[in-house]
Amino acid sequence: MTERHLFQATFKSKRRWLALCGTSVLALGTTLVSWALDDAKPAQPAGLRGVLPAEIPAAVNDEAFGALDGNWKEWGETTAAEVAKLYSAEGLDVAAQRQQLEVLKRKLLTMETSLKDARYRSIHESLGSLYAALNRRVTIAEAVLDTLTLDPQQAASERLDGPRQEVAKSLKELETELNTVKNGQAWLSYVRSAEITKLVSDKKGSEAVPVLKAVHQKLLPSEATSPELRTFLDGAKFVALRQSLDNFTTLAATVDQPINPEKLRAELVTLVSSVEKFEQSQSTTDAAAVRKSFETIRKSSPDQGNRIAAAMATHYFNFNLRVVASEKFLSKLIGESTTKQGPVRDQVLGANVSGNQTTTVKVGIDLKPNNNGIRLNLVLDGVAQSNTVGVTSEANVYTSGHHVFKASKPVTFDGDKFAAGAAEVSVWPSNTTTGVSTKYSGMFLFGGIADSIARDEVAKRRGQSEAIAADRVRSKVLPEFNQDVDSKIGDLNKDLEEKVNAKLREKDLMPSATNYRTTEDDLRANLRLMADRELAGGDGPFVTVPSTGFVVALHESLLNNSLDRLKFAGRTMTDKELAGEIEKSFSDLLGRPINATQKIESAAEGTKEPATFIFPDKDPIRIRLNNGQLTLAIRAGLKQKAGEDDIPTQEITVPLMFRVEGTELVIESGDIGVAPVDPPANAAIQITRGSVVRTKVKNALPTRKFDRFISIDKNRQTPIQLGVAQVKATGGWLSLAFE
Repeated sequence: MTERHLFQATFKSKRRWLALCGTSVLALGTTLVSWALDDAKPAQPAGLRGVLPAEIPAAVNDEAFGALDGNWKEWGETTAAEVAKLYSAEGLDVAAQRQQLEVLKRKLLTMETSLKDARYRSIHESLGSLYAALNRRVTIAEAVLDTLTLDPQQAASERLDGPRQEVAKSLKELETELNTVKNGQAWLSYVRSAEITKLVSDKKGSEAVPVLKAVHQKLLPSEATSPELRTFLDGAKFVALRQSLDNFTTLAATVDQPINPEKLRAELVTLVSSVEKFEQSQSTTDAAAVRKSFETIRKSSPDQGNRIAAAMATHYFNFNLRVVASEKFLSKLIGESTTKQGPVRDQVLGANVSGNQTTTVKVGIDLKPNNNGIRLNLVLDGVAQSNTVGVTSEANVYTSGHHVFKASKPVTFDGDKFAAGAAEVSVWPSNTTTGVSTKYSGMFLFGGIADSIARDEVAKRRGQSEAIAADRVRSKVLPEFNQDVDSKIGDLNKDLEEKVNAKLREKDLMPSATNYRTTEDDLRANLRLMADRELAGGDGPFVTVPSTGFVVALHESLLNNSLDRLKFAGRTMTDKELAGEIEKSFSDLLGRPINATQKIESAAEGTKEPATFIFPDKDPIRIRLNNGQLTLAIRAGLKQKAGEDDIPTQEITVPLMFRVEGTELVIESGDIGVAPVDPPANAAIQITRGSVVRTKVKNALPTRKFDRFISIDKNRQTPIQLGVAQVKATGGWLSLAFE
């Protein structure tokens, strides 16, 4: 018997015993007991009791943890019992509930450590799904408990900390300015500087309001104020103080509003219930209910819902598209060697120099750490090799040049636009004299002497000649590099606005929040697609970025929110029309055709009758990502042949599994589930309907094998082969690793 069942059995036994005792007591009919029953008030539930659901959510119950086997089996059973204790154990007071949350947080830490360890790769998908499900619930439960046990006065003081510090800051800056002004001390007395300073340092709240309001009124110019005094009071420091006083008094009026604990508790119950419903359905209706409940709590809790907001921001309002690209991959993507050849005609140290030169350059990327945007250096590595002859009236000097140079130009991206700084170039010149001839060359005795003198003279001037060569390389490379990068940055910003942002706006797919950052090793882009009535992603998945590739992680909320914008609800469509509209939408978005149905091979098809879906008005298609599979949840009826009754709306679940086999990406469907939204009176009818639905959906989604490699060849001399290396579906995330 599980610990959860023991708790339930014990509770039932207690209830029978209490019922028996209660009957006996009533039979005695003592005056004392009657008095006690009349006057006793029902005990209020402690902390999370009555807020968390009575039934343990399926995603974290003992059956879910049963997916862990082998060496993890016992650990999974123990963790399931600890989860059950939080949800089901009677008699846990607030302190005990906090202790139990700490126990589960230690379990989560073990899971997190293992998810980062390649030795446990075989269980990462099941462990990752359990981690994500438990982590969300523990974080929300802790935030709920913190909110329920808040001291309203402490919460009010915390909320006023920011405005209080602004008052102190603006007052200090005004004091500094007035100390340089004649009669400034009198003005400090006028604004009651010492009194305000004490109120601020003592962290007074509503007690400070009368004083602050009075000072604010004093500092507000009126019609009777002289022009000179008005100019003085409208100075920047006086205005800043007025604004900070106004902000403080306005907020102080709201934090002093009484809190109704019973109402707040009921609202938290609604929030937790709505979140659990959404976890099961992923529906737009349940998402909207979560948002509505959250906004209600923001208005009624002592801390303005800040504890709950922090938990929701981490797990339900977070980014739902994450991209991590390694520096090596980015360098490979833009790095391509180019070689230019050309003649040399110059005048150096009085000599006419002619010959030829070959310059080879390669562009790369050097990422720089930055938490508030993308920061990198475009790096140009090059070698200029030349063979020249310098001609003067005294001698001809033959020279081989090998000049290594490196140019670097900083580029930043703030989330809206790319910008480039000025380039710098370093040159390491090297000239080697390969021959010298004079008009005396070849003559007996004098020829050798003349050539030797010429060589000595060349050697003396080598430093000068190399400095001149470096300057020539620098003057050639620097303006070209600056001009080329600046031109490309301009084109990039134009394309970003016209070809990306404009299309995203058109399709209502513009991110509501973005974050870009760089480290020494990789570039990270995080985006969130979420409207006012929607929810978004959670903590990012545990993924390993290939050293020469990148990872794209898509949260199920991104996929579901995107599907909603395709407006399939309320329509009747064949499976091919459905796939065609999805392909067209993404083709328009990417600016290039895609064909999701293109495959190496598939199950036999062509003779099968297409499935025609009749979608309801809400949530026609939902996607779940868990335990190594993408599950399509389709709510639809099926159109039948003329003369046959259409099949009413069914709940259809289709698990899709991904695997990489050699050069192929294989996608196959598992067992299809079918359940009626409204069960028919005759069960046999549903059996027939279910069979028809399974067959048609299976035909529409046969096993497919795709070429997992794509070629990037736009504007490139040598195309880059990029392949899908790994596909993972766990904890609400679909992660695709490319290398």
